[in-house]
Formats: sequence, C-alpha cells, structure tokens
Amino acid sequence: MDNLTTIAFYNVENFYSKKMEDQSFLPGNYSKWKDSRYDTKVDKIAFTIAKIGRLETNELPSIVGLCEVENNDVLEDLINNNHLVNGDYDTVLHESLDERKINVGLIYRKNQFELIESQPIRMVFKDQFDVKSYTRDILYVKGKFFDEMIHLFVVHLPSKIDKEINQLKRQHIFKTIRKRIDSLLTENYSEKIIVMGDFNDSPTNDDLREELNTLSKQEEINGKELYNPMVGLQSYKRGSMIFKNQWMLFDQQLFSSGFLKNDSKLKYVKTDIFDAEFLRNSGGKSTGLPFRTFVGGKYFGGYSDHFPVYTILKY
Repeated sequence: MDNLTTIAFYNVENFYSKKMEDQSFLPGNYSKWKDSRYDTKVDKIAFTIAKIGRLETNELPSIVGLCEVENNDVLEDLINNNHLVNGDYDTVLHESLDERKINVGLIYRKNQFELIESQPIRMVFKDQFDVKSYTRDILYVKGKFFDEMIHLFVVHLPSKIDKEINQLKRQHIFKTIRKRIDSLLTENYSEKIIVMGDFNDSPTNDDLREELNTLSKQEEINGKELYNPMVGLQSYKRGSMIFKNQWMLFDQQLFSSGFLKNDSKLKYVKTDIFDAEFLRNSGGKSTGLPFRTFVGGKYFGGYSDHFPVYTILKY
C-alpha cells in the first residue's frame, strides 16, 4: 500500500498577531482585533489545516505554506493549538519590509521534513524618483522530505489592481524565481522543486506561463518546465477565492519534473482545492462563498477570504 502525504498552501487573510505594538499599518477594522477574536482565528485556521488532505492520507499535512501572516508569533500559536500540536511542527518565517507588515511562512512536521536551509529573497523596487518600495519576500526553503531533497519557494505576489505599478514588480519576481530554479536544475535535472503561493492571478496568466515556463499537462513536461495542475482545476463554478463576483484560482502549486518521473521516490498524485462546507458562508447572498473573518468593517468570525489548495504525494 502506498504511503501518502500532503503539502498545502493557505492564504489566511490579514492574520495579525495580538501582540502588535504599532497598529498604524493595519486595515481600519483591525482596531477591533481583540484577544478573543485572535484566539478564535488561531483555532479556526489550525482546525482547517488539520483537515487538509485528511480524507486521502488520514494524517495531518506534512508541510503548509502560509501567506498574510504578520510574524512568527502567529505560526507558533498555530502549531501549539490543540488541533495541530500532535503533529510536532516547527516554523519558518523571515519578516519582510512589506508595507502592510504581512509575510509568507511555512510550518512543517519535524519527523518528516528535515530543514537544511531557509532564506528570504528580498524584493526591493525603485520608482523613477529613486524612491524605494517593498513587497513580500520570496521564502526559499531546502530540506530532506522523507529522505528526498526538495526545494520550496513560497510566494505572495503583488496585486494586479495597480496594474501599471505592479506589473513590472510581478515580472521581476517571476524572473527571480525562474533564475533560481534554472540554477538548481542545471546542477541536477531531477531536482524536486515546488513553487506555491498566492499569485494574485489565474493559472493561465501569460506572465506566469511565460516567465516561470509552466505547462498544464504532465506528459508535456520533459525538462525545466514546471507542471501547473491548477489549470485543470480552474472553472467558473469553483476556485480558491472570489474576485469581482467570479471564482478565481489565485492560490497555486507548481512542480518540477522530478515529482513526475515513474521511478521517483516522492511522486506527484493529485492537487485539489480544500473547499469544505465549514469554510463557506451558510446563508444570505454570500451562501457558499468563503467565510471571512471581517467583511468591510464588520466582524463575522470566519476563516479567510481564500480556500487552501493542497497536493497529495506518494512516498
């Protein structure tokens, strides 16, 4: 019988710590960020993570990438929550210079993943007046996963809302990731690499396809291309979040060919959206949509405006 494991990604929506000293950067509704509401969110996010992939593996996820987390305090509270504490997790987070003070991070089960290296790949930009601006760092993590070396890039790309400003930033981030991937694959063509995160765009976006060199069919992957299984999941009925009243699949996981080879000791099985009923609104006009913590200035006590995405691997 095959052994199965889960790697997930979850945008947890403005998950700020309750130990904030400077609240000036927060969205207006986070003046209502009371200890009890923070504790409720920790419990809900930990409960959700504990359920991701459980149907397929009957286990807690091995590795979970996260974005919109303020600091490591949040990750520590998550892994010490009663829903996750038995997983014996550890955390990786490097605080960036992002203007909203939100970051990408990772939690992993120490008995399954041995951390070898982690580093933030800092993103600094200058405008025509030489004024610097910042966005979330790319988190790079290297380690042994069930004795197989893997490389992880966790990302949260700038929004396309400010298209002219952010388009060049997005392209630069894609090029930076691709350069690192090419360097790894030049040393070893079978290197196992995962890029996961909130790309703030759909799987068929031209920049993503062209700059990262992604393809949507496994049989077409024969070299340095990345397999993007999210293309097959994208539909008008289903996604990881709602944008302009449409389902979108901004949250994605991409895989190098090392996971697709028949003789691989760590082999790709499937990818899916974790859109369980408990993560959805149960009434009103927004029935079926993600059950959020805040909507506008109103506290709803939900989970996030995104659903997690996850992949099952065989080892």
